[in-house]
Amino acid sequence: MKTLMKPILGLLLMFTVIEAQDKLPASSEVKEYDKIFEKIAERRSGADSIMIDKLENPFIILSSEQNESENNATAQASTYVLEATFDQKAKINGNWYKKNDLIGSYMLIKITRNSVILQNEIEKKELVIRTKDDSNIKIFSK
Repeated sequence: MKTLMKPILGLLLMFTVIEAQDKLPASSEVKEYDKIFEKIAERRSGADSIMIDKLENPFIILSSEQNESENNATAQASTYVLEATFDQKAKINGNWYKKNDLIGSYMLIKITRNSVILQNEIEKKELVIRTKDDSNIKIFSK
């Protein structure tokens, strides 16, 4: 019985190898895939921080909304509302600012995920993204 098993296993192994070789892709197909993988592996560059800083506000403001926001801004010049933060930029009262920008008499000194800190010679204000209550400003004195 053992003597029959060796030739049978040998034939089985040989057929398996032949079958596997038939299933392998041709060398031209392999070269095509190699080219595709090389292109994928090439380093791609996106927008750098200078280009991102030069981007304008992507949101469209209709003229009636713009006039309304300008009127509100003049009426409430000392009220600052933090609307959003993204990539070390903060949207305050409809405008985007980055660290060390001036906002009225204040300088934006710190930006976190959900708050910013504004400071001038007299006081320091922490603005927090609005929640259900309107207590989004904390004032500290020096």
